This record gives sequence, structure tokens and C-alpha cells, in this order.
Amino acid sequence: MATNKVKRSIHLAQLQPQAPQPNHKPAAPAPVRPHVFYAIAELNAGLEKAIQNLQALQNNSLFRASELAEMNRVLRGIHARANRQITPALSQREAANHHASS
Repeated sequence: MATNKVKRSIHLAQLQPQAPQPNHKPAAPAPVRPHVFYAIAELNAGLEKAIQNLQALQNNSLFRASELAEMNRVLRGIHARANRQITPALSQREAANHHASS
């Protein structure tokens, strides 16, 4: 018995044309939601854990310490870069919220 395979489009996954938005003043900034702070904390905890684990592996003679040290350096850079980009955005949002509520 032959099976008829029909390709169906998934309408929800396809981009829909957007109507032009009228030019109006944007709403006041919303407070930073708790899940954002939780995600930042989890990111920092995960990166710190990875850095610690790489340091522990560097002490094992099974692995090349120089390569792990380079990975550790790169990971520390990513950690610092993420926090440098996240912190000002949070600060700006909180300042905007403070001024909007005053």
C-alpha cells in the first residue's frame, strides 16, 4: 500500500508580514523582572564553576596544562565581557525606572 506524503506548511513558524507601527512615544521602561536577575546569577555561577573545573583539570597530568590554561583564560574573558555588557544595561534600565517613577 502506497503512502501519500503531503507537505504541509507550518503557519505558526513562518514570519508574518507586520503592519507599520504608528510613531508614538514608547511606554515607560518596565522594571527588570526577577527571572532576568536569576538568569544572570545562573550565568555567573556556571562560568565560575567551569573556571574552577578547568583549574582542577590543569592539576591533572593527564591533560596538557598549557591548553587548559588557555581555555581558562578565554573563559575568564567571556565571563568578564558578559558582565561588562550586562551591568550597564541593568543600570540604565533601573535609572530610567527611577526617573519615570519620580
